[in-house]
Amino acid sequence: MSKHRGFCFTLLLLLVGMVEGCTTMPSGTSTVLPSSAFFPLDASELKPLQAIAHAQDARMKNCHKGPACEDAYYTRALVALFENRADAITVFQELRTAMPNSRYEVATVGWLNLLQDASLSSDHNKALMVQLKQEVLHNLLDRSEVATARPVKDHDRRVAELAR
Repeated sequence: MSKHRGFCFTLLLLLVGMVEGCTTMPSGTSTVLPSSAFFPLDASELKPLQAIAHAQDARMKNCHKGPACEDAYYTRALVALFENRADAITVFQELRTAMPNSRYEVATVGWLNLLQDASLSSDHNKALMVQLKQEVLHNLLDRSEVATARPVKDHDRRVAELAR
């Protein structure tokens, strides 16, 4: 009978430990996969960013150093924040390696620290992350509009010159 009591007591301790373990886990935590986006977006919101990504990929292939190359890498890394966390880290690291004294050095180090920080799950940090996401998205879309407007302005200027 004492073996039966010992077994029941052990089983009871095990069950209590399991229940206690489940209730003491912080709620709302989730594992962030390296392949997941740092800033998740709906597919419809991602489409304009994909166009920016393709343009930056092309610029990165054709540049070596200098401000245009710095812009291409930095912009591509910002877009990667909405696509794949690991890719964003890779592009920011490539920027630091290829152009260690770029004008984006401080921002790049900041992004790398933020991307590798596991303590971003507090409510205060979540609110800041939403604000940061909107700021980065707005900045990227503004850059895209400026880049597409520039050739149109150049074209309009040439047409006006030819019309004189």
